[in-house]
Amino acid sequence: MADKVQLQQQQVQQSQNETSHKGSKRTIFFVAIPIVLLQIIIAYLLVLDLNSKSNAGQTESNVKKENTQKEQIQERKVADDYKITESEYAISHPEFLFVVKDLIVNPAGTGGLRYLLTSVGIEVTNEKAFAEIQSKEVIVNDILINVLSSKTLEELSDVTKRKDLRREIAKKIDEILTQGRVQNVYFSKFIIQ
Repeated sequence: MADKVQLQQQQVQQSQNETSHKGSKRTIFFVAIPIVLLQIIIAYLLVLDLNSKSNAGQTESNVKKENTQKEQIQERKVADDYKITESEYAISHPEFLFVVKDLIVNPAGTGGLRYLLTSVGIEVTNEKAFAEIQSKEVIVNDILINVLSSKTLEELSDVTKRKDLRREIAKKIDEILTQGRVQNVYFSKFIIQ
């Protein structure tokens, strides 16, 4: 009988051990699976959020590019409205005209991201002044670069300020001329990009 009791006690211990192993397996199952599912959901939401932010950034950059392109087209139209060709000028003004072609300048405050492409005609009063301005071409280019690069994009874009810009250029070039003076300044090309 004692053997039967011991045998029963051993069977009870084995069944308790099996139950505790099954219980621990169930506990792991019920705790681990929800944690893994939660991690998957969080990862999914993070990826979704990052994608939406990158798409929003792309949309904003696309809008900025479109606006910049529209501004450039509008600025070209304005520049073309005030453009006079050299042949048109020569017909109406056969006097002494010194031309600086395709001068590229970065306007003030643009950090080199924008530029002005211009061609400038400088009309002088006589032949001696024309010869003098030709001999001082480097100085004239320097004056043009300094004057134009000191202006902001807004100042250069404003058509009403072109007359003042012409006067300022004429005054600065007059300072270096000894044989005559500047009669007029013409912009045959004025493109802001």
